[in-house]
Amino acid sequence: MKRNSVPILATALSLTWLLSAPPANAANKPAADSTEVSEAIAATSVKSKLIDKLGADAIHITVSVSGETATLTGEVAKSPSQEIAKQVALSVEGIKKVENKLTVADPAGFVAASEASVKNAALEMKVRSILLAEIGTNALKINIDVVDGVVSLRGKLDSPDTSKAAIQKTRSIKGVTKVIDLLS
Repeated sequence: MKRNSVPILATALSLTWLLSAPPANAANKPAADSTEVSEAIAATSVKSKLIDKLGADAIHITVSVSGETATLTGEVAKSPSQEIAKQVALSVEGIKKVENKLTVADPAGFVAASEASVKNAALEMKVRSILLAEIGTNALKINIDVVDGVVSLRGKLDSPDTSKAAIQKTRSIKGVTKVIDLLS
């Protein structure tokens, strides 16, 4: 894993940079939408940092954010990853408290994620963060699946124009080789 850490680190740094930029049209959004988008961006930032720091061990971690609290659920393969995950979450700007509900999986039953899975998860976080910035709360209605650069967008959006914007923006993201439009 050491020899492949540079591309993962570069992806994580790119994601961190993307997540640090506020949405261009944030001033025009109602406060509730702004909070929802901010929390989703924070959760995406935490997940991106977890992927960078824990690699494949982060694939089975789910992150949710409410206010200044991040909740981590899922399984990790290594016991030290539980505490590291908490510290990583606390390192994200705006996160003051972490509810760490991670468990250590039975090593015999835990299938470690491959390098491809880590790349897929990193690209998914990149797409999610860009769509949050581009289309705001509508991005929360989109289920994003990534397999080897092929991005599938599924969900029901408010308007055909929003769907079109999401597809076009996703196609323009570096690393995306194909977009499957399942939006309605």
